[in-house]
Amino acid sequence: MNTINIIKPELTIDVINQQPTINVVDQNIILDIESGGLVPAAIDTTLESSTNLSALRAITTDANGKAKYASNDTIANAMVIGISSTSANTGQNITIKTSGQMTDAFWNWSKGFVYLSTNGQLTQTPPSNGDLLVYVARAISSTTIIIDFSTLIQTV
Repeated sequence: MNTINIIKPELTIDVINQQPTINVVDQNIILDIESGGLVPAAIDTTLESSTNLSALRAITTDANGKAKYASNDTIANAMVIGISSTSANTGQNITIKTSGQMTDAFWNWSKGFVYLSTNGQLTQTPPSNGDLLVYVARAISSTTIIIDFSTLIQTV
């Protein structure tokens, strides 16, 4: 993958007679040339787990602000805050990546959208049975995604 890591407050890139300027404020970002866009800085957060949770699953919070699996069955359950990068038992802290790139050697994605399924599972097969269509990431290689759950949620 061709990337440019930006660690200064401002960077000018000369691209075939154009000079786009990228301003960065207090964060690192990556210009990912292959996927054609900017990748936000990788940011992790830690929450207490409301139940046993596995790594590499989409996470939301319960009414008490504790981590639980996100699911595409209701709007409340589909409000993804990130993807778990660790596992945790009930009451333990779990690390959740809320933005940036995430890689796992056992993934086998095709380039394209990654959606939320049930129990926090990630899939590239959009639901077709009345569940919500929730975009959570873009696969940029077979083992790497860019987390992006700011895209709209729609019923299918």
